Amino acid sequence: METHEIAESAAVSAWLSAATVHPAASADLWQENPHIPRRLLCGVTFDIVLADRQLIETAYQLLAQYEQPLGPALTFVNLRSAAVLVPPGTTVRWNGLVAASQWSERLPRPACLGTGHAILVPALAPQPTAGHVHWLISPDNEQGIGGAPLLTSPVPLARCLAEARALHTAALRSPLSRVVSVVKAVLPSSERA
Repeated sequence: METHEIAESAAVSAWLSAATVHPAASADLWQENPHIPRRLLCGVTFDIVLADRQLIETAYQLLAQYEQPLGPALTFVNLRSAAVLVPPGTTVRWNGLVAASQWSERLPRPACLGTGHAILVPALAPQPTAGHVHWLISPDNEQGIGGAPLLTSPVPLARCLAEARALHTAALRSPLSRVVSVVKAVLPSSERA
């Protein structure tokens, strides 16, 4: 998936700075130096869903395929994880959204973080070699509502993460176990054992 970088609009800057301890001072600092990363508080303008980077990238491909809106998402350069910005309050219901899916230890269950957590995000126009975190999709006020960028909806995200997990789990299985699964699928239930 391509990384998108956009010039920072006043609306996006205001939305990002609202998630800081000192919004006005943060907005002024970012205007003076638009290339510095930002430390944002979760639970104010967004919560974050953390998961394996491959799962999030695949889930975003599935969301696009299903014509669901794609909100901002981040990848961490030195980690195998990524984060999706979701509406504030998602943390309260996240466990219920992913409870139906069973997650193996190989691909840990996605976590949702809200109030009490913070995340470092890159500038929207970062220097080419800067930082350990990059936008997978950056905030875009053109698709936003009332100056706030559109965020990924947690319900389709949870479903697409589960589907991505199933796709990755199937790809990780050995050829022999795939053959056994296919044979079991075509045999009548009385002949399976």
